[in-house]
Amino acid sequence: MKQVNIYPDYYNEFHCIADKCPDNCCEEWEIVVDDESAAIYESIAGNIGEKLRSSMTIDADGDRIFRLEKNCCPFLEETGLCEIHRILGEGCLCKTCREYPRAVQDSGDFAEHDLSLSCPEAARIILSKTCRPEYIKSECEIDDEEICYDIEFMKFMKSSRREMIDIIWDKSISVDEAVDKCEEHANKVQRCIDMDAYSETFAFNTSCQSFTEMIDDYLSGDILTHEFRESLMDARLLGDKPMNAPEFAEAVKKLDVYDISYRQLCTYYINRYWLRAAFDYDAEEKIIIMAKAYLMVKRLCLAYVQKNKELPFSAVLRIVQLYSKETEHNTDI
Repeated sequence: MKQVNIYPDYYNEFHCIADKCPDNCCEEWEIVVDDESAAIYESIAGNIGEKLRSSMTIDADGDRIFRLEKNCCPFLEETGLCEIHRILGEGCLCKTCREYPRAVQDSGDFAEHDLSLSCPEAARIILSKTCRPEYIKSECEIDDEEICYDIEFMKFMKSSRREMIDIIWDKSISVDEAVDKCEEHANKVQRCIDMDAYSETFAFNTSCQSFTEMIDDYLSGDILTHEFRESLMDARLLGDKPMNAPEFAEAVKKLDVYDISYRQLCTYYINRYWLRAAFDYDAEEKIIIMAKAYLMVKRLCLAYVQKNKELPFSAVLRIVQLYSKETEHNTDI
């Protein structure tokens, strides 16, 4: 069967900046070691081979991982570089390390590729773009012969996604208005799903959390970085005052400079999550992921301005990257 691979036009711009990175993907995260890499590590001789084998363990979920040392991968060197890469070369990195921050949603006959906002360099590339992403397609042969989704329903979901991204990039309206319209659109999609009897269990939840409730949800989890916790605490000090409160007027002007970056952010979350509803039929959840990301990023940016009296682009990047790192890669939050 042929598989269509779809890439955003910025995909190939990514190159790891290694020790120049302001964060480190070898810290705080447990790195899953795939079976193929584990087999290679079992055959490697010398001190590095012994270290590879002694560093692998099985976690509570049954995954084979590298055991963290002082909350870091045991192969992270003081230089910020990787010992495995230095001694054995890139080809001996496990699949997780070779591929990150590249991510793929594989649906069988088509696969959508993207970069993860949890990587600082990927976040810089995505949020620096000044126009709507374009997409490049290529084909390859795969062994699978079955399509594991309802074809007509997937067409419906792709069409609805295009409509939402059109809304996000309608510059005649604000991003706030665009997000509201996307939520209304998702509401209609969910009703269509229910009426078509794809599932009889969904009830669209129109209730929404306050800012402090959202923040407290995150604070109640096991947060990876002190920096993100501190940002949440700063945002919590704002209480539940709306973004258009008079005391925020000057700060919001600094936020609005990054209008295009917010549109890129929303596009990222719609592209990454919306089509998953073609498998679990929960459109509501997918749009909440996007809306919550937008609201929280903007709230954290507001808190940053209130505290520092400025909002450089580097701060926006850091807020987005840490939010993604905590919510897309931390299973405890």
